[in-house]
Amino acid sequence: MNKNKIIYVLYAFFLLIIFLVALEVWARFTYQKSYLAANIQKDRIFHHLLPPHTKGSMFSEGDFDDFYIANNHGMRGPDDYEYGKKEGSYRIAIMGDSFTFGVGVKAKETYSYILQKLLDRSESGRYEVLNFGVSSFSPILELIYLKNELVRYEPDMLVLALDLCDVQDDYFYEPHLVYDAKSEIIACDPFRYYGRPDIWAILKEKLVLLSVLDEKLFQSFRKIKTIGLKKYFLNKIHKIRNKTEILANPDIDNIEFDRFLFSRENKNRAVVLKHWIRTARYLKMIKEFCDQHSIKLILVAYPYGHQVGEDQWAKGREYWAFEKKRVYDASQAFSLIRSFADENHIPFVSLLEPMRQHAGAKLYYHNDGHWTAEGQKVAGEAIFESVVFRKIIKGDSDADVTR
Repeated sequence: MNKNKIIYVLYAFFLLIIFLVALEVWARFTYQKSYLAANIQKDRIFHHLLPPHTKGSMFSEGDFDDFYIANNHGMRGPDDYEYGKKEGSYRIAIMGDSFTFGVGVKAKETYSYILQKLLDRSESGRYEVLNFGVSSFSPILELIYLKNELVRYEPDMLVLALDLCDVQDDYFYEPHLVYDAKSEIIACDPFRYYGRPDIWAILKEKLVLLSVLDEKLFQSFRKIKTIGLKKYFLNKIHKIRNKTEILANPDIDNIEFDRFLFSRENKNRAVVLKHWIRTARYLKMIKEFCDQHSIKLILVAYPYGHQVGEDQWAKGREYWAFEKKRVYDASQAFSLIRSFADENHIPFVSLLEPMRQHAGAKLYYHNDGHWTAEGQKVAGEAIFESVVFRKIIKGDSDADVTR
C-alpha cells in the first residue's frame, strides 16, 4: 500500500471516529430514560436498586406529576428503616414492583402505608409494615433480596405482591443469575450472561448510542425474527403496527415483546405454562426460605385495569393491543396462581374481585396503568380484610387457605 492510500485510510478512519463521537453526543442529549429507570442504578447482586436518599420525579401526561424520596435503604419508606426491631413488635415486610413502590402516589397513599394505619387501629405500636417495593422486581430478584438483605430485618411476615407481568421479567433476569459452588443462587448480575461477561450490556452501559440502536434498530430485527420478513414489510406497507400483530397472535411465543403474555385472554396454554413454570420455581424457593427462617408468607396477586373495568387504564391499554371499553377475562392466570398456592401451602389473596367490586371508581391511571390513590386504598383494605391475613396476624398456624 503506497503512502497516499495509507493517508486516505487514516483520514477515513478519523472521519468515522468523529462521526461516531457526534452520534454518541447526539444520543446523550436526546435519549431519555423512563421516569421509572432514570434514577435506578445497576447492581451486581440485586440487578438494580435505587440509591439511598434518592429524590426522583414521577410523571405521566394527564395522570400525575409528583416526586418521591427514597429512605436510608433506597426504599419508599416514608421513614428510614432499621435492621433491628423493637421487642414485642410484629414486623411485616411487603415485596413487589412499582405497584408496591407506589408509582403515581405519595408514600402515605401506598397500600403498605394504608395497611400500617389499619393495623394501628387495632393495636397501635404493635405492628410495623415496611415497604420493599422496587420497580421491575419479580420473584427472581425478590428471592435474592430476601436472602441477602430483607432477612436482616427479621420479618415475622412477608407479603409478596405478584404482578402478572413478572413472568416476562423473570424470563429476562434468569440468564443473568450467578451461582455459588453448591449451585445456589447468590446474585443477578446485569453484566453477566449465563456465567460469562455480557459484553453487549457492558458496552451499552458506557455508550448511550448502543441503547438507542438496541431499541430502534435491533428491536426491528427481533420483530422480523418473530413474524417473518414478508409479514413485517407487508404490515409496514399497509400501515399495520408490527408489535400489535405480534401481541395479538395467541399461538406464538412472544415473551420478549409481551409483558402480558401470562394473563392475555385466549393465549396458547402451552406457551403460558412454559413461562409460568419458571416464575413458579422461584416462588417456591421463596416459600422454602421463608419456612426455614420462620417467616409467614402470603402471596398476593392483582389484575391490571383492562381486567377490572371497561374504563380502567382506558388509554394506555391500546398500546398493548387491548380494546377500549372491554373487560378481559383473567381466569386462566389467577387459576394457575391459586392452584400453585394451594399445592405449596402458601396462603393466597386475590385482588381480582375486590378491584372489580370497586370498578366504578378510578382505580388505575388512564395512560400509565398504575394504581391511583383509590386503587392503593382498595388493595390495602382487601389484604387487611382477607381471611389469611387475619388468621396469621392472630397466630393461627392453620392459615393455608385462600381469600
